[in-house]
Amino acid sequence: MDIKPVRNERLSDKVVNQIVNMMRDGSLKPGDKLPNETLFAEQFGVSRGILREALTQLQAQGYIRRKPKDGTYIQDNIQGKLMNESVNEALKKATYSDLVDFRETLELKMVERAIERASDEEIEELFDGLEVAASDEEQHNMDHYFHYKLAQASRNIFYMNFIDTYYDLISEIAMKSHRDQVRRDQIAQEHLAIAKAVANRDKQAAKQAVRHHMRMVDKKIESME
Repeated sequence: MDIKPVRNERLSDKVVNQIVNMMRDGSLKPGDKLPNETLFAEQFGVSRGILREALTQLQAQGYIRRKPKDGTYIQDNIQGKLMNESVNEALKKATYSDLVDFRETLELKMVERAIERASDEEIEELFDGLEVAASDEEQHNMDHYFHYKLAQASRNIFYMNFIDTYYDLISEIAMKSHRDQVRRDQIAQEHLAIAKAVANRDKQAAKQAVRHHMRMVDKKIESME
């Protein structure tokens, strides 16, 4: 294993990053047992206390598991987690236009899957956040809620992860675009059209409603530039 001594601030975070990178490049594989704490700390050039802090972080994040009187192991299911984190990093580097384009493509498939898979109860939850918001922050939260519930109805965890990451990334610009009360009224109507189409299990109408919604999002952002 290619381990580099760590000498900068926030040593435990540096150790965490190195171990995660070792998982990404295959130096550490699912099910691998880590070296004992004394040896591992020496390899990183840190104290056992710093190493323990790093291992505690990794355990909380779901990367490792500790077995009493046995040792510390890489979790068996880290590949999906590593993939999600790589996608999140790529999203952080994307332009807003890139995100909107990708989101439209994703949501077209998302509504299709929601129509195919969602229960009536899951679809009913789409209607819970359709009130017209009174403020930009409230609209941002309601927008996030609606699209997350749509992703949840599709029963695809990647869609749910994307929606969460997307709204974290665009929160500032999204709230600026919601400052217009006329636009907030429009958003409520656009969401209602999507929800009704999904409730009617009408794929064509749902996709048309999503395309219209995304065109309006693009139009609003262009007017702000």
